[in-house]
Amino acid sequence: MKKLKVMGVILLTFIFSTTNVKALTLTEDTTLTEDITEQVIVSGSTVTINLNGHKIKAAANGALSVINNAKVTVKGPGTIESTNDNGVVVNSGATLTLESGNIKSVEFGVATFGNATFIMNGGQIDSSDNCGVGGNGSDRDNVKNYTITINDGIINGSIKTAGYVSCGIYHPNKGTVNINGGTINSLDGAGIVQRAGTLNITGGTINAKGNKKGKVGDSRVVVDASAVVIDKEANYPEMATMNTKISANAILNGQVEDIKTIGNNVVVELTGGVYNKEPVSEQIPEGYNAYKVLNGENEDKYVVVKEEELEAETVSGQVTKEELPKEEVSLIEETLKDRFQLASFYGVDLMVVTPNGDIVEYVEEANEPVEVKLGIPTTLPEVKTGFIRKYYVIRVHNGEVTIIDNVKINDDGTISFQSDKFSTYALAYNDVKEEKVLSPATYDGITPYIVLAIITFISLPSMIYLKRKIGY
Repeated sequence: MKKLKVMGVILLTFIFSTTNVKALTLTEDTTLTEDITEQVIVSGSTVTINLNGHKIKAAANGALSVINNAKVTVKGPGTIESTNDNGVVVNSGATLTLESGNIKSVEFGVATFGNATFIMNGGQIDSSDNCGVGGNGSDRDNVKNYTITINDGIINGSIKTAGYVSCGIYHPNKGTVNINGGTINSLDGAGIVQRAGTLNITGGTINAKGNKKGKVGDSRVVVDASAVVIDKEANYPEMATMNTKISANAILNGQVEDIKTIGNNVVVELTGGVYNKEPVSEQIPEGYNAYKVLNGENEDKYVVVKEEELEAETVSGQVTKEELPKEEVSLIEETLKDRFQLASFYGVDLMVVTPNGDIVEYVEEANEPVEVKLGIPTTLPEVKTGFIRKYYVIRVHNGEVTIIDNVKINDDGTISFQSDKFSTYALAYNDVKEEKVLSPATYDGITPYIVLAIITFISLPSMIYLKRKIGY
């Protein structure tokens, strides 16, 4: 009988697995000190495997097999690899938690059967000719009721076999798949294929790449490079258990579509997420809506947001004369004349933003005034003794000029005022003789060029939304 030394403790011995491949059984926490070239089995034990920079590599269905209610945690740098089948098999009530390391396979990176649980908190899974993680769709009790939870890490599904496409996660049976984070890549096919069970996507990024069409699993149904494919046409035994929800910060990048439904009466509920194309309105419940993003890394994509979570946000910034339309500059200069001194020009935007800060609307006119702040330039001349400085705001909106004299000087070197129109502004001032008033502040050394204020409206839907952007 061969014995393997593992950090000074003899824990592994040869047995014969159910696949008729020589295997090693592991019963205690283990840190590898050398590569293992046989199948490793954990049955009924609670074990942590620290790969410690080494490999578990075997030509077996499961280079690592976790069975019979065993609980296994894999961590540390290193590799678990099957050279001709599934990388890791989790079966019969067992649990596998992947903290780090790399699982490689020809077929499934991690195969989950029969009340098994797989939790991915980190690491990477690479399948060369099938899917990264998945279950089996047959009508046998010993393959149903699995739970797959992805919190972090990277899953790569690839394909070589003609007539098929790759899959990041395959969900064909009664059970639950939770995607809370991480990145799922299908390098030539569908990101996630669901044919039964519950699918909850609350975060993470799902990328479906390539342009192939083909089969996934043993179904005749052809799928393409969509981020999520929900397939009722395959008519798998537990299809009636199907439940699909996408929410929160999920990001779907489908080469063909973000969400592809196949068959009749496919129900999908979208209460969040980021999409390349505008989602189908029937998939969005009452109280939510899809909006096109106008800025940032999600620009030109669509987000689904609960309407009551939208916020109104004002942003003001100094701009140069050359950045403004000539006709607006002329109106401001005509208003100034000999009455006021010019402090600076400003652009002011009122925007509707999501909780994540994505701008989805520029508002030109609000249904009620909101507070706006402008930074006072520090380059203005000092106020002479015996004089006090008064500030005014000149607003140009749709060709109409308004002088706002009810302004407040703040301790942070800004002035604030109320406005319900958002376009071009100028800050002007006059120095007048002091008459029984407090000495004015000069704001020396303060440089508040950009001011950001967030105001939450009680009634955002009642606003007048007009897209408009000032060039600054």
